[in-house]
Amino acid sequence: MKKLVSVLLAFFLLGALAVPSFAASAVTADTSVVVSEDGVLTLTVSVPEGSGLATFESTLQYDATVLEVQEVTYGAGNMTTSNTDTAGKIGLFMIWTETQETAATLVTVTFRVTDSDADATSLIFTDTAATDNDDNAVNFSFANGDTLEVALSEEQTITDADIPSTAGRYVAIGGAAAVAITAIVVTTAVVKRRRSA
Repeated sequence: MKKLVSVLLAFFLLGALAVPSFAASAVTADTSVVVSEDGVLTLTVSVPEGSGLATFESTLQYDATVLEVQEVTYGAGNMTTSNTDTAGKIGLFMIWTETQETAATLVTVTFRVTDSDADATSLIFTDTAATDNDDNAVNFSFANGDTLEVALSEEQTITDADIPSTAGRYVAIGGAAAVAITAIVVTTAVVKRRRSA
């Protein structure tokens, strides 16, 4: 009896070892943020070739006191939708009938900057999930991290390299000219006084 149990256990162990284990695939998306001079912020999310995505979803959080959603445009997927009902959050949802194998822009989100006094703002991806064609989870991440810090206005810093080499010469000439003009005015005034006397 004991021998039979040992044999059965051995068969079970061999069977478990024979079942292949699949590691979750990983996809790293690129994110790009551009702020135009007229106050339009554009966020783009792109995936490389061979991502194998069958579904993708994420929530993009933003500061509703600084940004206003203008448009959400998808560049891939067969069924897509967005949820913009809650200020400060955008739900992104994508489904493919065939997996995404070519490099592509997944989504482009356009905002209007409504607070002209804001120097910076943040865009945060939360609750991100993705699967492949076999419904296996995909480790989806963003190359620049889940939080994107975006500068809305930048102060121009002038360095020595920005100042022309002739600038000092012009200042010196200008100073000398000012001294010369002052001397002429003073001399003229003295001459007038002497003539008056």
